[in-house]
Amino acid sequence: MTDHGIALPAFRLHVVPAVVVLAGPTWQREVWLDRDEFEDLAHTVHVLFDDFCDADDPGRSLAS
Repeated sequence: MTDHGIALPAFRLHVVPAVVVLAGPTWQREVWLDRDEFEDLAHTVHVLFDDFCDADDPGRSLAS
């Protein structure tokens, strides 16, 4: 993958799928509401905010 000068391009492998599931009502119904599935809203929020963003200073994580 060409990074085009973007800081931390490999993070896309985790961030893009998290954003896609936030935008997918079908996925939300079929996966998040099924208690037998591993993934839920809390997991997605964890990926976006705990793994890739400093909640105390989010601007620092977003600026490149």
